[in-house]
Amino acid sequence: MENSSAVPKPYSKTDAERGLQQWAEKAEPKDDTLTPLLAAIFGNSPYLSRLLLLYPSVLLDMAMLGPERAYAQLIAELTSTKVAGDGQAEVMRHLRVAKGKLALLVALADIAGLWTLEQVTGALSDFAERCLSQSLDALLRMGHKRGEIGLSQAQTSGIIVLGMGKLGGGELNYSSDIDLILLFEPGRLGYKGRHNEQHFMNKLAHDLVTLMQERTRDGYVFRTDLRLRPDPASTPPAVTTEAACYYYESVGQNWERAAMIKARPVAGDIEAGERFLKSIAPFMWRRNLDFAAINDIHSIKRQMDSVHSKKIRLKGHNIKLGRGGIREIEFYAQIHQLIWGGREPQLRTRTTCETLLRLAEMGLVDDKKEELLRKAYVFLRKLEHRLQMVADEQTHSLPETDKGIAHIACFMGYDSIPAFEKDLLGYLDDVHAVYASSFQSAEKLGDEGNLVFTGVSHDPETLETLRKMGYVHPQTVSEIVMGWHHGSRRATRTKRARELLTEMMPLLLGRLGETVHPDAAFLKFNEFLTNLPAGVQLFSLFNNNPHLLGLIADIMGSAPTLADSLSKSPELLDAVLYADFYGALPLPENLSRQLDDVLTAAGNFEERMDTLRHFRNEKQFQAGVQLLKRMITAQTAGVFLSNLADAVIGKALESVTAEFEKTYGTIAGSRFAIIALGKLGSREMTFSSDIDLVFIYDVPDFDTASDGEKSFTASVYFNRLAQRFLNALSAMGRGGRLYEVDTRLRPSGKQGLLAVSTKALAHYFEELAWTFETMAFTKARVINGDEMLRKKLEAFIREQLVKPRDMEKLRQDANDMRERIDREHGNSNPWDIKYARGGLMDIDFIAQYLMLRHAPDTPGAKAGSASDIFDWLKRSGRMEPARVDMLMESDRFLGQLFNMLRLCCDRQFDEAAAPQGLKKLLVEAVKEKDFEALKTRLIQVEQSVHGQYIDILK
Repeated sequence: MENSSAVPKPYSKTDAERGLQQWAEKAEPKDDTLTPLLAAIFGNSPYLSRLLLLYPSVLLDMAMLGPERAYAQLIAELTSTKVAGDGQAEVMRHLRVAKGKLALLVALADIAGLWTLEQVTGALSDFAERCLSQSLDALLRMGHKRGEIGLSQAQTSGIIVLGMGKLGGGELNYSSDIDLILLFEPGRLGYKGRHNEQHFMNKLAHDLVTLMQERTRDGYVFRTDLRLRPDPASTPPAVTTEAACYYYESVGQNWERAAMIKARPVAGDIEAGERFLKSIAPFMWRRNLDFAAINDIHSIKRQMDSVHSKKIRLKGHNIKLGRGGIREIEFYAQIHQLIWGGREPQLRTRTTCETLLRLAEMGLVDDKKEELLRKAYVFLRKLEHRLQMVADEQTHSLPETDKGIAHIACFMGYDSIPAFEKDLLGYLDDVHAVYASSFQSAEKLGDEGNLVFTGVSHDPETLETLRKMGYVHPQTVSEIVMGWHHGSRRATRTKRARELLTEMMPLLLGRLGETVHPDAAFLKFNEFLTNLPAGVQLFSLFNNNPHLLGLIADIMGSAPTLADSLSKSPELLDAVLYADFYGALPLPENLSRQLDDVLTAAGNFEERMDTLRHFRNEKQFQAGVQLLKRMITAQTAGVFLSNLADAVIGKALESVTAEFEKTYGTIAGSRFAIIALGKLGSREMTFSSDIDLVFIYDVPDFDTASDGEKSFTASVYFNRLAQRFLNALSAMGRGGRLYEVDTRLRPSGKQGLLAVSTKALAHYFEELAWTFETMAFTKARVINGDEMLRKKLEAFIREQLVKPRDMEKLRQDANDMRERIDREHGNSNPWDIKYARGGLMDIDFIAQYLMLRHAPDTPGAKAGSASDIFDWLKRSGRMEPARVDMLMESDRFLGQLFNMLRLCCDRQFDEAAAPQGLKKLLVEAVKEKDFEALKTRLIQVEQSVHGQYIDILK
């Protein structure tokens, strides 16, 4: 490929002339042979121009001695301990002056064509190591003088400074950061200060970074980064070797394996550093290429593919991270090292070009590919240095303007932009073709763009991808996912779990991004992940059944109630794999049979209750998913959830009674039953409904005591049984609690006994019951009890409904109660579907009032839901068909919205803050055109219902 002479021409002739004039005034002796090099510096690099005029002796020494001897002279000056021991400020100035001279010398040798790439990067890396050693020595001497440590020699201190990345590989670029890991072997320093050794090492790490990177009037030495250490978010800046070994052996990540290939002790106790690297060799170099190891390598490849997704272009192209860039060459070499290095120790090299050469020698890489990649690497690294020499900026991107491109082409020695473009794009295309051809079996990690969560900092393009996916706080998402990969959750602490998580991450984030509120859905999934005891089994389930990720996303993003259940019981997902999960929901007799089947394996009382919780959660989960996917209506869901509660309550009462009777025995001839009120009574339960229960007992003789070890008469016996039963229903178990129970509708409310006799119940309703209590009984249903007591209570309920009453008092009492509820819960928000005027509460009051008004003289009166009552009124001719149809349709419409909101919104619906996705879900639930049409319809329905309420009750 074409290139020009070794010394480039000046891009700015004006700057070159001005610089040469300033040089002539400053430098002695004059040497005309240096003019082309001086013009190249002054005409292309403001940064080097300043250094040249600040340190003219550097060029003169190089001209006289040659670059190697000039460099040796500079290093000898750097390593003089006289200045380095005078204090931190003196050390900082000493290092910065040396860095300025070094930067100038390396640039001069590079631009003049006197040094190869290896010599340039080698000198930069060697200088960085020496600066680190000087700084560490100085800090230890200072600590020794303060009396904090007994040892002042870094070489035997147990302190290890690992150079990572390009420093470890001896390949530093012109404006490189240096990536370090600071480790120490406890007990080696002889610490005797007021704190502890860890405190001293943390301060030493801070001071070391300050010495290296803090900017002063003399500049800086190297920007220094300690974030490649194990789990940087939760570990101190200096880590013990023991902790580091444990980390790599237990939760070391894919990218850390690749990073550790270049790790090298560069300062401090070199022998201790080599011991450490030897101890983690099994983590880095795997002898056998098992399936997991190959997947490990594939996951790195897919992450790298996401980083390099941009097209190759001239303006603005990132020659390090972009397609065909330096990183692709480095990764190509490292991926082969990860594959073969466990078997072939000669491949455990640190420099890129040497690795490529050895791969070719061993026949693992084609000779032509090796030559192409090596030539491209040299060209791109040279270009990288020229970009950075202009202003000492750590940039890897080409300029965005024609002027900028012309400048860098000139600095590279080209006479024209087309010639430069031809060579550059040729190298980039060739590199990417080789790179892309490796591991073709590995799928792309993400079609949406970058999704990279390796390393220690957020990838800007990944953050942009997350924004495009719909995440409002992409940095939070990235931070959490990076934590997952660091094993911050129990579920991700094994290598296999992290491999599987990496596999599913693009699809997972994409599906969560499609939900009604991506950030909230993601945080729910994080909560779900946090509660998992282990991840391999579940992640394998996801990878083998990708459709489950879509379901997970829908649940996390749309149904907090289901998400909470899933977080507590991730095994609920197993049910989705059964063929009948999306089939018709079980009928009551099937529910009872299924419960009997699962309870046969339960042993003691606690096991039976845990079994009931799991069964209830699994079936509720099934119904919730079907409602979420609009496979069933809210009415169907309400009936099923009520049937489920009936079955679970019945089995729970059997278990509690059997346990209770072990101590307290039984009362001869006694019977016990439960009346359900509210939504359970009318079979309209939602996913967040509590259950309203009344406990009733019947005995032939109230003075008869139980025959157990502890004996009680009926009132105490059945109240204790009721309390024990309530405790069992509401107790928190591994799967949460069975139900929240409300018993305030019992006779006399909170002041009354928990369980009452049939005689007391009859007396209360005959003498003391309020109208609202009778209204509540319009939804009463006996859900447990033997046949005799059940019939007795059902007859009692009918008696309350058909009892003659003062109709004006009924109307007035109903209005008073509704007004009280309105004062406590009422508001003007039409989305408060239960309490808003014209909402479900108004419909219930209309139905209950009309039931009690017409039941005394209308056959067929029966407790039930509002729709059941309206249907009875219509059939009996007590209500106009058009009015009934309107109210029943309103009840269905409002009920569907109410159930969807209870399933999908864990707080009061706020129209202004609600995400578009949730609005879309509501629109689809009632088959409206759009959200505005839905809102208009909701308001119209509520106005119509409230008009009916006024017409009927006022």
